Amino acid sequence: MRIGKAMNWLAVRAYIRSAKLVQAPHIFMEKTPRFLSDETTRQPNGDLYAIVVKYNKFGVTPDFLHLLNELRHQNINPIVVCNGRLSQPEHDAIKAVAQRVLVRQNIGRDFGAYRAATLLLAAEGLQLRRLLYFNDSIMYVPGAGLRNMIASLADSAYDVVGTNENHEFIHHVGSYAFSVSGKVFNDAAVRRFWSRYRPYDIRPHAIRKGEVALSECFVRCGYNIDVLYSTDKLALKLDRMAMPDIVSNLRYLPNGAFRSYELEPLLAGAIYTGKMLSKRSGKRNAKPAAIDEMNLTPTISQYSKAMKGRVDTSPADDRGRLVGEQVRREVLVNHMMGIVMNGSQVHYGFGLFHRTMDSPLIKRDLLLRGLLFEHDCARILDYMPAQQREPIMRELLNRGRSVNVGGFRRFKLRNGLL
Repeated sequence: MRIGKAMNWLAVRAYIRSAKLVQAPHIFMEKTPRFLSDETTRQPNGDLYAIVVKYNKFGVTPDFLHLLNELRHQNINPIVVCNGRLSQPEHDAIKAVAQRVLVRQNIGRDFGAYRAATLLLAAEGLQLRRLLYFNDSIMYVPGAGLRNMIASLADSAYDVVGTNENHEFIHHVGSYAFSVSGKVFNDAAVRRFWSRYRPYDIRPHAIRKGEVALSECFVRCGYNIDVLYSTDKLALKLDRMAMPDIVSNLRYLPNGAFRSYELEPLLAGAIYTGKMLSKRSGKRNAKPAAIDEMNLTPTISQYSKAMKGRVDTSPADDRGRLVGEQVRREVLVNHMMGIVMNGSQVHYGFGLFHRTMDSPLIKRDLLLRGLLFEHDCARILDYMPAQQREPIMRELLNRGRSVNVGGFRRFKLRNGLL
């Protein structure tokens, strides 16, 4: 086992070093960002701007055009950076809604495009109130959630606003959708970060030296940071729900966590606490709940059904029962939050953030990373009309699942290189 891990570690290090060696000439040439074309389609409207990255292999999807239209509707100037040339019809579709279109070689992934556009705007002396960043590793669901997210990114008292945060490696703000104030954009230390960043097309490098390092730069500079869809806000939402509603949200966790999970290991202590509180309140002769009479460990669905009846029929002054129910609810919420918070929250918390906080963000690689199955995603999106849901599901399915990945691609996926 240890030998296998050591060999895998050496293989990963060898891959990264060889990839950097091969890419080094392109990185040197990209010290000053280069563009294949630069087209301004209309004069800027106001002092709000957005850098929106489009990878040519993904194509121009309806949700991407809707994002650009929504930015324009909120008087934000969309500057689209294409990593690679698009087909002429796709290019024309973007020109119709963007304020400016930049085309470059795909050097350094999304973060390389962020760097190139940011340094270009800085060199041009652009004065802006706020700069938003988006990339197309995300699908953007049209509707009130998207409108509210853009409005919150564009108008905030915080220096930096992210959409989700991540505790993988160390705490940092996700770079797929975030914004900075004009003060941050003009900061010499922040510009130095962008100038010194080397845009290697290597995923761990883009995360650690890009996404993570940028968050660290913001912190070192003393900027205050907000996150729109954070676990503390999610926990408060869940805390305010009745137990049956919390249970119904379990199906939105990765792999349907607890869908048929027996509650005894999780809630035994809380149930015991509830019984003790009931005794102390002088209700020793009260009839026990149906799930207690069965003398069996209840499943989540059984528990939810029983608790619905109990909440509706129990007397309002049953303090012991209410406190016991609160303990059970907190145990379950704490466990749910533990699943979401300690990794990439836009992945692990997708279902909960989408259904309880109206987050419009859907990562394209949800199935590829093996975090959700097809039916999990379909259930999360089951409120949508079929004509809206089916293209999203098809996009997720077309990226494939990890079980179908083999050979060198599987090695890269397993080690976070893909």
